Amino acid sequence: PVDRCRTAQLSQWRYGGAIGDSLALMGIVQDSAGKWRRVRTEAILPTGWRVTRLTPEKMTISTGPGCEPAQWVWLRKGIKNDAMDKPAVSTPAADGRRGQKGSSRVAGRR
Repeated sequence: PVDRCRTAQLSQWRYGGAIGDSLALMGIVQDSAGKWRRVRTEAILPTGWRVTRLTPEKMTISTGPGCEPAQWVWLRKGIKNDAMDKPAVSTPAADGRRGQKGSSRVAGRR
C-alpha cells in the first residue's frame, strides 16, 4: 500500500530554526534524504505536508486530510560544536592550585 500521508518520514526530518523577523520568518528544515530546505508558513513540502506555524523554536505542519497524526511539531535541533561552544575565558588549572606558585623542584633533586 502507498503511504500517501508519508507519516513514516516525520521522525526523519529535523528543524534547524528560523531566520528573519517575526513578520517574515523563514524556517530551515532537513528532509529525510538529508537535504536542507527553506520554508515559510503555508508552504507545501514535497511530501504534501503544509507548514501551519513557524517560530524560531518550532515548526508545525498539517499532514493532510485523513492522515494520522493530523499535525506534527518539530522542535529546533542544535548540534553542539565543541570548538565553538567552549567558553572564551580560559578555565583554571585542573590541579586546584589557582594563583599559587608551583614547586619548581623535580622529584629526587634538591
